[in-house]
Amino acid sequence: MILSPEELQWVTDRMKIYDIKYQEIYNEIFDHIVTGIEVKRKEGDTRRIEIVFQNVVDDHFNGYVGIEELATGQEKIYRKLMGKTFKTIFAGYLTWSLLVFTAICVGLSFVMPDTKLVHKIFITSIAILAFSPLIYTFIAVTKKIKVDKGRKSLLKAHLIGQTYLPAMLLNSIFYLPHFFYLAGSRNTDDNYYNSLKFLPLPALVVVLIFFMITNLSCLRLCNQIIKREVV
Repeated sequence: MILSPEELQWVTDRMKIYDIKYQEIYNEIFDHIVTGIEVKRKEGDTRRIEIVFQNVVDDHFNGYVGIEELATGQEKIYRKLMGKTFKTIFAGYLTWSLLVFTAICVGLSFVMPDTKLVHKIFITSIAILAFSPLIYTFIAVTKKIKVDKGRKSLLKAHLIGQTYLPAMLLNSIFYLPHFFYLAGSRNTDDNYYNSLKFLPLPALVVVLIFFMITNLSCLRLCNQIIKREVV
């Protein structure tokens, strides 16, 4: 027996007492509870919706505390799954073909003109590769994911966090190598912070290819997760 609109609304209102901040986890728990109530109805349980609801929550989730513990546990599982999926995608690009391609590009870089313009082109390309996954993911999930008032999207939060990785790595390349050098130094020249400006072209080629792979991995992760999670 399918729940009546009034019963379904009662369940919806009752679910507000639980501290479930992510929409995806809320939907999963809500669907589980509704399905459990419908099963009991089919088995002949005609008690009031309040009683059947609490019976399902107690039996399936071990009460109020159990639901909130499940929500927290699901978030951790989701975060771990996201990271594992990214690592798998990234590792898939690490092939002998990539190594040969990198070696050829590095070889060609030795005959390229080593000018400021060429360096700027490489650095700009690296920056685009680093930040574009974050922008792409934000637009993609904003269009696809709808959340109730007062809730966040677990998918959006963790996807954006994962696709921020290339930008975070780029910032590390810019600044971290000079933290030790500048400690105690009075030199305030901003150029000292951009370590990419001092790399030779062959090294820039390697960095560029690394960010190409990271970029592709982030985009594939975004599309794969959205396709799997969004119906």
